[in-house]
Amino acid sequence: MRRPPRSSMRLGLAILVIAVIVLLLPLFIPSFVGSLVTKMMIYALFGMSLNIIWGYAGIPSFGHAAFFGVGGYAAGILILKVGISNFWLNMLLALIVTAVIAAILGVPAFRVFGVGAGAANPIYFLLATIAFGEILSRVVIALRPVTGGSTGLAGIPEPDLGLGFEMTAGRYYYLVFVILAICLYIIYRIVNSHYGYALRGIHDNERRMQALGYNTWLYKYTSWIIAGIFGGVAGVLFAYFGGIMAPNNLAMITSDIAFLLVIMGSTTVFFGPLVASVVYVGVEYVASLYLPDRWPLIFGAMFVLTIMIIPDGLGVWILRGWRRLFRGSPA
Repeated sequence: MRRPPRSSMRLGLAILVIAVIVLLLPLFIPSFVGSLVTKMMIYALFGMSLNIIWGYAGIPSFGHAAFFGVGGYAAGILILKVGISNFWLNMLLALIVTAVIAAILGVPAFRVFGVGAGAANPIYFLLATIAFGEILSRVVIALRPVTGGSTGLAGIPEPDLGLGFEMTAGRYYYLVFVILAICLYIIYRIVNSHYGYALRGIHDNERRMQALGYNTWLYKYTSWIIAGIFGGVAGVLFAYFGGIMAPNNLAMITSDIAFLLVIMGSTTVFFGPLVASVVYVGVEYVASLYLPDRWPLIFGAMFVLTIMIIPDGLGVWILRGWRRLFRGSPA
């Protein structure tokens, strides 16, 4: 039986060590740090979901928060207005709603995302994605009896996992960890499947993929829906984490977070947005302590510094360091 290359074994061992550290972390850190790590994991999934369509399919979107917000609002409404308390059922129904919204919004979005010289300007697609989030945020403001309006949908309780299991902040940490791990595994399998390699081909040369017989519109459209579903998972987790969903969670201000996570982490390295989420939430926390009024300036500076200093992203830097560390070692 052929043994796997040592590089793969090292990578697997590194992932296992990191997973064990994250699992044991709550035993050695204050509860507020555990909450920060929980937020990092939620934002990591949010960034990874955007990277499905941006890094692999080559479709940047300024409206990805629409799916994040729809997932969170759907879960909150199901709990507070419909009376469905079970976490798993809420998650399933919220993701169905998110998938339907993504499927509906994808049709007009990709009408302006053509191919070649006859295609519409890609800026029209970006403007369309911005509009989706802004329109949905105005819709939730208008539907005040259901969504809480401009004040947000507050009072979302801790998740009910059934069987009398009592949820606490520490246990929610592990719930988010497990869901993140499952989602990352699924995303990894998707982007490294035949489907994922087809998306890469469309990203690199869509005309060639069409000549080979691929329905590139369908591939891009389905990747949009898949990314929306994972964004919805992050939104559901965020709703339970904060206990409230606000109109801004659907708008461009939240989409900017996902955009920054992908730029800072790298569109070409799978784990890039995950690393970027650690940096982002850490900077956000420090800024909230010392410069809360300057956060918009700091947030903008993070965009500028990322583009100037690490244009390839943190993920590329880490990958290069990993390769240098084991350069010359036997495979």
